Amino acid sequence: MKHFLFSLLLITSFSLAKAQSYDNLQVSLLTVKPSSIAVYTIYGHTALRLYDPSNNTDIVLNWGMFDSHAPNFLFHFVKGETDYYFTTMDYSSFFLEYSWKNTTITEQILSIPNENKAAFIQMIALNLKPENRNYRYNFLFDNCTTRPRDIIEKCCGGKLAYPVQTEKTTFRDLIHSCTNPYPWMTFGIDLLIGSGADSLISIRQELFLPEKLMDALEQAAVIAPNGAEFPLVVSSKVILQSSDDEVSQLAFWDSPLLIASIIFLIYMTLVIVGYITKRRFRLPFALLFFVAGIGGCLVATICFFSIHPCTSPNWNILWLHPLHLIGFVGFLLKKSYPLFRWYHGINFVLLSGFLLGWHWIPQELNPACIPFILCLWIISGKNLKFQVSGLSLVAKILNSKHETLNMKH
Repeated sequence: MKHFLFSLLLITSFSLAKAQSYDNLQVSLLTVKPSSIAVYTIYGHTALRLYDPSNNTDIVLNWGMFDSHAPNFLFHFVKGETDYYFTTMDYSSFFLEYSWKNTTITEQILSIPNENKAAFIQMIALNLKPENRNYRYNFLFDNCTTRPRDIIEKCCGGKLAYPVQTEKTTFRDLIHSCTNPYPWMTFGIDLLIGSGADSLISIRQELFLPEKLMDALEQAAVIAPNGAEFPLVVSSKVILQSSDDEVSQLAFWDSPLLIASIIFLIYMTLVIVGYITKRRFRLPFALLFFVAGIGGCLVATICFFSIHPCTSPNWNILWLHPLHLIGFVGFLLKKSYPLFRWYHGINFVLLSGFLLGWHWIPQELNPACIPFILCLWIISGKNLKFQVSGLSLVAKILNSKHETLNMKH
């Protein structure tokens, strides 16, 4: 807290100083490479550094702080109502923290004109005010990387021209580029984000990821009001190198598709054995529909009640939904009721349509979903007793009409 107040006073004093006092002030972008320390570190991190040797100033500006111990943190996180806050810290403390975490940091010194550094400092001072420190975190559009990007764009001394986008991409593609080493995380994210993540995006929209911003700024140019053009990055260097460069080999259980296929084979075996032996296998079937129902509750909550970006519409809700809990209850009961038979009939038809229309659904779906869908499909198909009852009823009606006609003749 003392250091924060000191930084606020220091930056405020900067903003009151004359333009020529900024000659020695160096502004640089710090990019922390992704790591596997925690879920939120797999995307990397971005911060700004203010270094002025003339007055012994060396601080880091950080928009990536949050309080995981805040009341109902997980509930607010699921709803997309997580608040992050802006703070400052000593560069030495920042360096030691990531040195302990064994992470790579790249520093890019930015060419901010002296006459624009005053505006830069004023914007930082404004951000540091208590009423402005907190902000509603948005993973794709307002995070610890987009905030430094926005300030750099406003204070670079002209129009910031990013390099030409050579290949079109989507938010989902970029997220996958970070989560590929963690297949189950990729699978979970694919369940929760909807079709909006599959739209093509501009190069500026790509810059919600730290490494994407670093690469773009490396090639970016500033077009001054007088038409002059100069590179934004003066120099770049790696100031901290991780010693952990080995890529770990994934075990077979790290593949959602393989595990899902094994689960499908198990349930298909149970269905076949149950058909031959007339056994119901109620508990394993109940477990499957319970897991699907709980997963469906999470997908439905994210889709319909969350303010996270690109979560609605989500076509996964057609196969993974809370109504699977009806099937769960049905398997726990010894007696079969019409509600459960109708549920399985509707579920069978819905899953059949989903599988047949897989390639036409306007959303990139994870292939590991298919074996899980087949598990639900084959079990609901086994329970289509209502169709047999319906056909029997139709047959009785037709037979009665036929007998009536015969009696008349």
